[in-house]
Amino acid sequence: MNTIKSLIFPQDLHKLSKTHLKEICNKMTLETTGNVNELASRVWDSFEHIEGDVLKMISNNIFSGAVSLAWYQATNKTDLTGFKQSIINKMPFNPFETVVTPNSKNVPTDPTIIAAAEIQDSQAYYLRFIHRTGVNVDYYLTNRREYIKHEITTVYIDESTGIIEVRASSAVAKKIIALLTKIVEDEYEFKQYDLLERYGGTLESLADNLQGRLIDATGRPAGSVNTFEETQGQSIVSILSAIDEYYTSGELSVLEQNLNSEDITGILETTPFTLLLLSGLETIGLGSIRELRGLPLYNYLEPYLSKQKGSILFEHSIGGVKQEYSIRIGVNTKTFKFNVFASEPVLDYIREKLIYQIYSAR
Repeated sequence: MNTIKSLIFPQDLHKLSKTHLKEICNKMTLETTGNVNELASRVWDSFEHIEGDVLKMISNNIFSGAVSLAWYQATNKTDLTGFKQSIINKMPFNPFETVVTPNSKNVPTDPTIIAAAEIQDSQAYYLRFIHRTGVNVDYYLTNRREYIKHEITTVYIDESTGIIEVRASSAVAKKIIALLTKIVEDEYEFKQYDLLERYGGTLESLADNLQGRLIDATGRPAGSVNTFEETQGQSIVSILSAIDEYYTSGELSVLEQNLNSEDITGILETTPFTLLLLSGLETIGLGSIRELRGLPLYNYLEPYLSKQKGSILFEHSIGGVKQEYSIRIGVNTKTFKFNVFASEPVLDYIREKLIYQIYSAR
């Protein structure tokens, strides 16, 4: 039977932070000098002897890191009870008992299951997938060499809550869900879980649920301005120029005359100046090292913005030590991307705050 240790490959170790790798080497009484590649290679060379606290440390970080998260749920069932057994029954091998990897020259273009393992003291389990991402080519003198580029993706499944958590980009996540649906022969139907829809469609609600701060927001102008014409752009320039001229000369009558020109008033009768200005910018980004909400400029512009992305900064305590984590949220892709290294306890916290509470209320 596979364990978490069975699912780890050398390239996973190379994704750990240098700090983690040095700590692992130190606990294993290995040399702690060198770069990430040297440290990871050192750990892998002694990997079969790793156990106990060191293995726990690796397990808590090896499949997380700076990951993207996309969640899916079954639309035709309330949970995923029996999903694991369906996979075992339909696969040509039992991925929970053995690891089957393709030849380096035959890595498939679509994600394929290579292994799985239950998570100790949990009802959840991991699936690991592999797929080709491209080809690297280099030369030694006149000899041309090709190397298949590949990616190994981790999927976390909790059958009791009905959640499939794909730790990959939105495009890869969709392919993985399509494969799982095919494997179980359409016994389950899935859709991507839209957290923003559940929380009123706002990044602010997510920030509140994580007890965090909204520190960055990027959006497009909301409202009725679908096209931005040259005359509208010229009107914006005229207004801004008139204001600059007033603060230079102090002539209020000149400012009033400029702002009351027919070219400007004709456009502003139907479109607020702020919306017109933002439409000319196409994309607007506001960022801060602290909470955006409450800042005068954000409060003023927020009603005119349809947000596309945003970052939330929150704290979580691990081992009694509080640490800060930043996540980037894609409104359209419905994905979360950690901007810093995250661990399994942090991902547990995200699910507990944003997903499990919803299911307990169903």
